[in-house]
Amino acid sequence: MKTKHIFPLLLALLIATFTSCNPAKTNKTADKSEKTRTHLRYARGFTVQYFDNYTEVKVRNPWDTTKILQTYILVDRDAEKPAHLPEGVVVKTPIQTIAVCTAVHAGILKQLGKVDNIVAVCEPEFIDLQEIKDGLAKGSIINLGLATAIDLEQLIAASPEALIVSPFENSSYGRFEKTGVPVVIDASYMEESPLGRAEWIKFEALFTGEEKRAEEIFSKIEAKYNKLAALARQEKDKPTVFTEKKYGQVWYVPGGNSYMGRFLADAGADYLWADSRNAGSTPLSFETVYAKAEKAQYWLIKYNDAKGELTYPLLQKDYELYKQFDAFRNKNVFACNSAKTPFYEEGPMEPDVILADLVKIFHPELLPDYQPKYYFKIK
Repeated sequence: MKTKHIFPLLLALLIATFTSCNPAKTNKTADKSEKTRTHLRYARGFTVQYFDNYTEVKVRNPWDTTKILQTYILVDRDAEKPAHLPEGVVVKTPIQTIAVCTAVHAGILKQLGKVDNIVAVCEPEFIDLQEIKDGLAKGSIINLGLATAIDLEQLIAASPEALIVSPFENSSYGRFEKTGVPVVIDASYMEESPLGRAEWIKFEALFTGEEKRAEEIFSKIEAKYNKLAALARQEKDKPTVFTEKKYGQVWYVPGGNSYMGRFLADAGADYLWADSRNAGSTPLSFETVYAKAEKAQYWLIKYNDAKGELTYPLLQKDYELYKQFDAFRNKNVFACNSAKTPFYEEGPMEPDVILADLVKIFHPELLPDYQPKYYFKIK
């Protein structure tokens, strides 16, 4: 072969080799540009906007939705910090070590595959996750004490890259911010719909870099929930129901626009306080509740008792006049023991399962083979 023919052939081989040996670089660029973006369909408590070098996440004030509770500016932890950022709490993502204040947050992080990133928790006695129990026993997870009185020395010792909290009206986080730990406000419990609350998995995914997983998880939840709700809504018979019990002298009744109120409506029940437009709970006296709920067909209760299960004698012992309700007399009281079921850890991310439990109570013929997970008829 002559020399003048060899050079073009070698050049072609070199180009082909260079191209085939660098697919990773091409794919990495494609993956970055095709990163899953968060789109919200039900959650009203936060918004997401994407910009070239950062993502802006705003949390609305649940008690005054015209105001913003906090703004977060999320930047890539592996990239150089952009020169001109808007006002807000700057968080390098994905965060790698996290402190959580509630069982709900711990449960969401487990769903996202990030439970091992938890280095500190509040009130671990209410967190029924084996990973948390093991971490506390080994010392890899620190107990921060009460969520309403976090031990700042322990928080500093844990040195998390973020502290996830549930907000309370007029609460301040200045003392935490002085530690240098960004406070991430998760207001999911104030959402008015179960799907809206579950969609907050996308909020924590933004901080942990698990947007794609969160989208996949939520899409499955949404499909199951809406299918079951459509089935229950077809039922013409809607049994009457009331919820919870009194604590001290007060009985907190969920509003018609609350998380629980929406659950009961979607389960095909006639919730006695459905006409209340409150998205939270209303404190009432026993007499007020009794006047409206005496003849109700069903009574739902949530409680926490690691030592035993609620029974009719125990309920009556708690307050003698409970026996006057028709639901008590007819043995139609159903309860969820959060000490023995992961209601707060997994429930917010399983609205479809909670809804199935409720449909099984009110319309058992629709789910003849279903076994409940959270709510059971008391003995």
